[in-house]
Amino acid sequence: MTRHVLAALTCAFCVAFASFVPHAEAASVYLVRQGDTLWAIAGRLGVSVEQLASANHLSLTTTIHPGERLVFPERVDGRSSAAAVPSRPAASTTRALHTPLPSRGAAFTSSVVRTALRFLGRPYQWAGVGNRGFDCSGLVSRVFSAVRLPLPHSSFDQFRAGIAVPRWALAPGDLVFFHTYGYGASHVGIYVGGDRFIHASSDRGVIVSSLSEPYYAYRYLGARRI
Repeated sequence: MTRHVLAALTCAFCVAFASFVPHAEAASVYLVRQGDTLWAIAGRLGVSVEQLASANHLSLTTTIHPGERLVFPERVDGRSSAAAVPSRPAASTTRALHTPLPSRGAAFTSSVVRTALRFLGRPYQWAGVGNRGFDCSGLVSRVFSAVRLPLPHSSFDQFRAGIAVPRWALAPGDLVFFHTYGYGASHVGIYVGGDRFIHASSDRGVIVSSLSEPYYAYRYLGARRI
C-alpha cells in the first residue's frame, strides 16, 4: 500500500469519525443553557430531578452553568430521555409569537432555587420567617432577602411586586400565586422548573409540589418575576 493510498484512507476515516461523534454526543448529552436548573432540565427530559442528578453524580443543590454537558438518564419507560428534548423554534418565530420578558442571570436563578431548597422539610408556622418554621410568604421573603431582594411578608403584597409572567414563560425563581381561601393571592411559592414549585404548605411544611396537581391547577392565579 502506497503512502498516498494510506494517507487517503486515514483522511477518510478522520472525516467519518468527526462526523459521527457530534451526532452520538447530541443524542446523549444535554448542553446547559442560560437560566437552566436541574429541575427545569429534568422536566424537559421527562425524568425526575433525582434521576438526572444521579446520572451526573450531582446533588440536588449543585449549581450548573451555561456550556456544561449533562448525560441523559434513562426514563422509567426504558426510552432514552434524549427524545424528550423539544426542538427550539427559530428566534424570529419566537419573537413573533411572544413579547420578550426581562430575564435574569443563571447565577441569580440558581441562587434563588438553591436557597429555597435548603429549607425543604421545615415545619409550617403562621407568620413564620424561619426561626421555628415558615408560612408561604415568609419563606418567599426569607429566600429573596438572602439574594438581596427584600420583599414584603404578605402574599397579597408580593403579588404586586415585579412584572406579570404568563404560564408558558415561567422560569426558575418566578413567584407563583394561588387563591386558596377567599379571593386574591392567598398562597405563594417559588417556581423551580419542570412544572414544580417550592412552598410552605399549612399541613406539610416546606415541600415541592406540581402546578399540575388538581388542587393547585384549579387555584392557580398567576406569576410574577421579581
